[in-house]
Amino acid sequence: MINGKAFLYTLLLLVMLLAACRPAQVEQGPFVQATATATPRSTPLPPVPTVVPPGTADNPIQMVINPDGVVTSAQISSFEEALREQSDLVINVSVVERYAEALAALCDSSPTNVTVAWLDGVTLEAALAQNCGEPVMQVERGTRNAQAGDAGLIIASEDAAFSGVEALDGRTFCRLALDDYYSWLVPSLMMRANGVDPVNDLESVVDYDSRNALIEAVINGDCDATGISAQDFEALRDAQQDALASIAETPPLPYAVLLYPLSLPLGERIRLEDALLVMENDTDASAALRPLLGQDSLSVVDDDAFEDVADFLADTGLDFAQLSR
Repeated sequence: MINGKAFLYTLLLLVMLLAACRPAQVEQGPFVQATATATPRSTPLPPVPTVVPPGTADNPIQMVINPDGVVTSAQISSFEEALREQSDLVINVSVVERYAEALAALCDSSPTNVTVAWLDGVTLEAALAQNCGEPVMQVERGTRNAQAGDAGLIIASEDAAFSGVEALDGRTFCRLALDDYYSWLVPSLMMRANGVDPVNDLESVVDYDSRNALIEAVINGDCDATGISAQDFEALRDAQQDALASIAETPPLPYAVLLYPLSLPLGERIRLEDALLVMENDTDASAALRPLLGQDSLSVVDDDAFEDVADFLADTGLDFAQLSR
């Protein structure tokens, strides 16, 4: 028999086990009734404008050129038409009087106003310094021995009592005009590269109306020195050449180099380059190019084509990145 204490103990143990096995009761609060909300509706976005590809009637490519001589509107139209026919691109040609204007237009290029430009050696360096474009093609002149540029010389009388550009300090320099490339702009750079300030260090600067008068003034001692291109020097009379001496020479400075801006897409780059190369080998098309470019031929630019020019211009100490600003 189970005595009373044992029974109570067993009953108490059973109650504790049942309590432990009972599932917990979750106390619930008052119910919150859901309210209906408006279904969100999408708001249409404004239309995104489509960029018109360059080289079309609505977004023609601008080509800026500083020709050697005077060109007519008919010659410009003939060039544009020949280029459009060969490339299937709409290109408007703008003629400017200074390479600095062509540089400024190149640097202002954008996807909606793409501008390619033909530059000379100095503005080419400025364009590269500002990352305004990439050189792709250059003008060559000469049929038997084609050259892509011409060197600049500083010449003095054979009887001059000095040699070297640094000796021009305190002397008289003569030129054709303030904006003449080979008689003043290039010699000014050559002087700076040799430590002579062409503005402050020269005794005087004298202008002459003609090259022949300028050359005779140097020979006769009225001028201590002047600047001239290597090809123009070779074209002087033998007697004049014999009476003169070159005291400094630059590397060949390119005649004209075509630069593409970063905003010109690859497809249009290839089409324009291919069209120009085809045109320069076609008699009629090449004749349409010549009044503006003065080329005998065109060539694709090598990677190291302008290293010597860049080194020469670096010696001047000038900041070419400021040239178009």
